[in-house]
Amino acid sequence: MSTTDHLSAPLPQPTAETVDFPLVHRTGYLLHKAGLLLMHEADRALESRGMRMRYFYVLAALEGQISLSQQDLSRLLNLDPTTMVALIDEMEEAGHVERRRNPADRRRYILHLTDAGRQALAGATRAVDDAEQGFLAAVGSADRDRLRQILGELLADRWPSVVACED
Repeated sequence: MSTTDHLSAPLPQPTAETVDFPLVHRTGYLLHKAGLLLMHEADRALESRGMRMRYFYVLAALEGQISLSQQDLSRLLNLDPTTMVALIDEMEEAGHVERRRNPADRRRYILHLTDAGRQALAGATRAVDDAEQGFLAAVGSADRDRLRQILGELLADRWPSVVACED
């Protein structure tokens, strides 16, 4: 049995047979378990593209209009700064990301998505979307939208602040 087989095991439903496993009644545990399972499925979908979820997250974060530094991304994605540097090095070597000096602070770099990065993101987005749709297939469209809305409400004031790199 691989170390990730437990991730694809179905979640027990809180029934008379599972009352001895109290975690099925804990929303936090269920959110955590669902997140692990979804990330496992998305990672599997990205494997064929030679990509991992954190790589995808960086590409997706850089697609927006906010200028972000490595430090900003490290805080937003909850990745260790050393890991972030190595990841950006990998992405820069692949031609997906460029580091540019911040004109307001020459000690900092702003990260920019390259055209190749946008192409990689487009393919990866399709793979992640398919994984999400597959994972959430048992949930109706209106409930999926409501789940996303509820999660957005829960996280609304909990995002780390980031420093805009450009004036």
